[in-house]
Amino acid sequence: MFADVDLRKLAEMTSPERTYLSVYIAGGHSLRNLEKKFHKVRSMLKGGGIEKDEREYFDENVNLVMKYLEQNPLKSGSLCILACWVLDFFKAIPLTVPVKDLVWIDSSPYIRPLAELQDEYENVAVVVADNKKAQIFLISAAIANSEEVIKGNVKNHVKKGGWSQKRYEHRRDKQLYLYAHEIVEALSRLHREENFGRILLVGGKEILHLVHEGLPHELQKQVIEKHLYLGQKEGEIHKDIMDLLFEQERMSEQDLWERIRTEYFKSGLAVIGLDEVLEAAKELRVEKMIVNRMFRPEGRKCYNCSNVHSGVVEACSACGSKSLFKVDVVNEIVEMLEQTGADTDFVDPIQTLIDAGEIAALLRY
Repeated sequence: MFADVDLRKLAEMTSPERTYLSVYIAGGHSLRNLEKKFHKVRSMLKGGGIEKDEREYFDENVNLVMKYLEQNPLKSGSLCILACWVLDFFKAIPLTVPVKDLVWIDSSPYIRPLAELQDEYENVAVVVADNKKAQIFLISAAIANSEEVIKGNVKNHVKKGGWSQKRYEHRRDKQLYLYAHEIVEALSRLHREENFGRILLVGGKEILHLVHEGLPHELQKQVIEKHLYLGQKEGEIHKDIMDLLFEQERMSEQDLWERIRTEYFKSGLAVIGLDEVLEAAKELRVEKMIVNRMFRPEGRKCYNCSNVHSGVVEACSACGSKSLFKVDVVNEIVEMLEQTGADTDFVDPIQTLIDAGEIAALLRY
């Protein structure tokens, strides 16, 4: 599952030459044209010197990929394969959501598509609860898996008089509290077993309020609470939940961009534009980066010193070498950020971000 892939570990796997082959396969129908794509890429590696070695690396990596696909036919879903024959590395990652076909050679695994998927399909814990029953789900990679069902059966308020009503309300409050405590305990257990970035509480106002208050402080900060009528069909409830998650994701993207703009306007801890973000990433200063997901600037990387440049350059600005190869600059920045624990937020087009250069970042210092 791509949600469990350690991107930091992959980002740390580098070599001085383009020894890695990364293949993203949209589905079984893509396999018919895969060999043609391999042939096309190989034809662009023809030449002497370094490129001769790259062709050998590429051929060996292709053999590893084709052997795997022969032994493990792709029957459903998408697939990512990362291979490096010379370093004895091979990893196949099943993908439960679609990706675009891609064949990429580089000095490290091409992790940008995986980073985009992990950002878009962040694990979310969902509690659907009223006073009768609570269901706890972990939504991972757009698939909802039922984790636990808790019975409540808390009676509604009734009109009685005097001491009788007070005793009834006291028993009801205690029953509701114990019910909420059981939900909190189940969420805490899930948190110990799984990583999730948000907790979505939907359903009845009364029980959700108690659950929210009962959560540990670190989990309270992750909560999104939405009162929702649970008498509708299960499919409609699921749609409402997914719509709410999508809405919250867009809101968080806008909030991050506004934070960066505010910092930048006051000459604070923010940079805007590809060159500034790249330099800040090299200096390990980036805390959070935001980038339009369609932004794919070309760059160059030096064979000699591994320095990354934005745009097309003839020689390395660091060592003067003219031995360079093409890279996806955003992917290179993502690798740098993964190694320092910084976050990347890939967003649907935000016009003001496009106008500012498509990419920006909050800084640590």
